[in-house]
Amino acid sequence: MSKLREDVRVGMLGAAGGVFSFSVFLLVARVDAHYAYMSWLEKTNYATYERGVENLWWLPIVFWHVLLSVVASFLTHRYLAASQKSPFLLWQVVGTIALLGWAPTLSVILGLEYLMYRDIDSLERTLRSVDAGYTAKYFAAIFASNVLFGSALEAASRQYAEKEAP
Repeated sequence: MSKLREDVRVGMLGAAGGVFSFSVFLLVARVDAHYAYMSWLEKTNYATYERGVENLWWLPIVFWHVLLSVVASFLTHRYLAASQKSPFLLWQVVGTIALLGWAPTLSVILGLEYLMYRDIDSLERTLRSVDAGYTAKYFAAIFASNVLFGSALEAASRQYAEKEAP
């Protein structure tokens, strides 16, 4: 029963880490959208933000990122928890594995799109639609939130470890 309880805790922490990291990214996207709107109002720079936060395009991405974070959390706690004593570094590994999980995901998506349409134009259109700056903001926000999440878990685990010691 304790193994099941530990797995549930690890899964919940992975899901919380995934939701927290994506919420930081959505906060950054919302701030960008606000500044683009303010710029449009001033008519100094007509730079509309084509990927606003309001139209909910991000919901499937959040679901997949949370799923990747849970799987990364299970893998990391199963194979690296014994060798890694710091919860901070352990959650940095979880975040990195979750981000690396996007590479096969995008490869499968692009491969399926190529198989369905049999032309390279759809592949080029898909690659063009992924903005490099937007992707860089995503990775930066995910890494920053993993640092915050790992720091919070480090502080919480230190507090509980001190209570259990006597």
